[in-house]
Amino acid sequence: MIQAEKGRDGTLTPVRFGFDGQSDAVKRLRERLEAALTDFGLHMLTGEPGSGRTRAARYLWMSSGREKRLVSVFDRQSFDEALREEATSCLLIDEIGLAEPAFQAALLEMLQARKASERPAVICTSSWTSARLVQDRRLSEGLGSLLAPHNLPIPPARDRQADLKTLCALWERQFETGTSLHDDCASWLMKQEWPGNFRQIRQLLHCAVERAQGGRLTAAHLSESHRVDTTADAASFQGLLARYLPSMLDLETDIQGTLYARVLAEVERPLFRLVLKATEGNQIRAAALLGINRNTLRKRLQLLGIEVGRSRS
Repeated sequence: MIQAEKGRDGTLTPVRFGFDGQSDAVKRLRERLEAALTDFGLHMLTGEPGSGRTRAARYLWMSSGREKRLVSVFDRQSFDEALREEATSCLLIDEIGLAEPAFQAALLEMLQARKASERPAVICTSSWTSARLVQDRRLSEGLGSLLAPHNLPIPPARDRQADLKTLCALWERQFETGTSLHDDCASWLMKQEWPGNFRQIRQLLHCAVERAQGGRLTAAHLSESHRVDTTADAASFQGLLARYLPSMLDLETDIQGTLYARVLAEVERPLFRLVLKATEGNQIRAAALLGINRNTLRKRLQLLGIEVGRSRS
């Protein structure tokens, strides 16, 4: 059951969720997605943020033919509520390594106690493999062992540069402003680094299209939108957040409930690393500087996977 979208010419085409192209990386990804559909029930999608993990999850759910809902769960309460809801056919757990131990224990219990045909399908995402999460004590060994055989890696944008021309044509059909892309756009995109992967690229195109207000978008327009502004607002923390946050908002996936946790993690990681560096790894001083309890800091560092050297505290 593949969803279709209507282009500007009125024709319906299948939604491939950005897995278009002919690069070796995307070919392997499509093969793995199709193979996963033969045993749809438990999956671990790993890859960098913005690479398309949530899109892959939605693709698997829609292609499985299940008519009930895909529900995003992020803690024990939302997990229990989703299980009680008869309309739930698939659970999505974003960044499983950030899940609380009680939530992980409940998930493991359900997976071990129920047959696949008697429970919702479960799709977990993570920036790291289950083995790494277990090693870093962010995932229980039992849950890690269950997820390991079902790992499906999602390639980053740098491994799919050959697909950018195809993707630009796909994204162009989704513009509602009548804006078209010049051929030099794909060439320019291939030469840049994209730490935010496809989410960052799509956000750049969105901003450039808004600025262009119709007409033809060129590489020069993209370069101008990509340039870091030097205005006071953009240089402020609030301005930087305003520029970055839209890239984390992807309404096309229709999956709710994970944005707050992802944004919080993105802000906490650099903040905690900066404070720990300033205090030379002293967690008591770092916690005091942050204004939080030391145990809270230690717990957040563990959940976020931040390694701390030998503390003087």
